Amino acid sequence: MTFIEWLRLLVENHQTIQYLIVFAGAAFGGEVALISLSFLLAQGLFSFWPFVLICFCATFSSDILWFYLGRTKFVDKIFTHRYTKSTVVVIIEAVHKISRGSSFIALLLANFMLASRVVLIMYVSKTNLNPIKFLFQEAIAVALWLVAVISIGYVSGLGFTYLSNVLDNIYFGIGFFLMILLVFVFIQIWLKNKLQKEGKEILEEEGKML
Repeated sequence: MTFIEWLRLLVENHQTIQYLIVFAGAAFGGEVALISLSFLLAQGLFSFWPFVLICFCATFSSDILWFYLGRTKFVDKIFTHRYTKSTVVVIIEAVHKISRGSSFIALLLANFMLASRVVLIMYVSKTNLNPIKFLFQEAIAVALWLVAVISIGYVSGLGFTYLSNVLDNIYFGIGFFLMILLVFVFIQIWLKNKLQKEGKEILEEEGKML
């Protein structure tokens, strides 16, 4: 059973809490969960605008949580731990250079980078950014991210239905969905690797200057 099939059965068998499932997926499931849910949106399992609103509230709420956790001493210890410090520093240095100190650009990158979202939001929380300004900037960043991710999932859902019907073979539809998902993940991995390379070069240059 594929993840999509499992998710479809979960939603269909628990219709009374289907939007709670959407909230949990959008808040903590990452891109794969949100694209999969958007795929099911195209199949008619959810109403469009309630789905979009819940996804926004869920993602926004989780980012607020990471923002305030980033200001705790516990997170400071994680960031400075010998096993995590090098990776965190490399990513943060690259983002700082690309964003030129702009918290909005950093938040936008946080939303589109694979497996670095929480780290970058916590980094922004340590820049003395006003919480009200953070809420405003993050709301825009989340909205842009959701437009991209929901569109990908929704279009892949429509493509699945079309190809399955026209070619009379469900596997063509599944292949189309997997191709879209892999392309999106590949772009995120490429962006993360590029930033890590940029960050290492910055640290090497700073080391030579000392």
